[in-house]
Amino acid sequence: MAGEMGHANLRNPGNEPSPAEKCPAPALCPWWHRVLLTAGALGHLVLLVLVVLRNVSVFQGSPGPESDTRVEIQARNQTERCIFPSLVRYFCQPQGQSPPASAGCKLCPQDWQLRGERCYWLSKESGNWTGGRKSCKDQGSELVVLKNEAEMENVESVTGRRPWSVWVGLRSQQKEWTWVDDTPYDPHRFGDLPEVDEGCGTLKGKSLDVDVCASDHKWLCQKAPFQLSLAMAGDVGKLDDAST
Repeated sequence: MAGEMGHANLRNPGNEPSPAEKCPAPALCPWWHRVLLTAGALGHLVLLVLVVLRNVSVFQGSPGPESDTRVEIQARNQTERCIFPSLVRYFCQPQGQSPPASAGCKLCPQDWQLRGERCYWLSKESGNWTGGRKSCKDQGSELVVLKNEAEMENVESVTGRRPWSVWVGLRSQQKEWTWVDDTPYDPHRFGDLPEVDEGCGTLKGKSLDVDVCASDHKWLCQKAPFQLSLAMAGDVGKLDDAST
């Protein structure tokens, strides 16, 4: 018995608790902590995979500038093919003995009047001949050039047979009358004009006359009309397809 007691005292002298007995076992984490940690780890893993796949897809399949241009041209081509027939039907309604709408028509800018094969515009303000010509050029046109009696009739219908003169594209330099398109004036068609070193042409009714270029008159511009037809849509589409 004494031996046993001595042995017990050697293993645990004074009956004090061992260090292992002094430190209690760590408490286990609540179960919901483990669930959140697991879900967070899986979420990060999924996000990482998605980012990698996204980068690979963009790198391998992203369209370049040339592809973007091709798509844009095709979209514009399709839009034009849809719009042009509507424009022809809207603007080119047949009137009387006019050709059918499918043949197309001629269009003039806003405030311009179509007469024959030309669009005409009469200014509201007055100015000198040079200022009038610049105004026409700023609108992509030129002062009126008369070639025959039919054009004279067209111009007269635009001016409304007003009792005042308007500038036209006729000018005399060194006693030589010339239209602004560099064609010579034909006195046999419109009558003789006085020989002056410097002068500009005006139109009053059906009569051409001469005035000092610095005088103030309204002016008359002309330009070619825009030809609108269904064939244009097909032509535009062919050009776009060829460019791709």
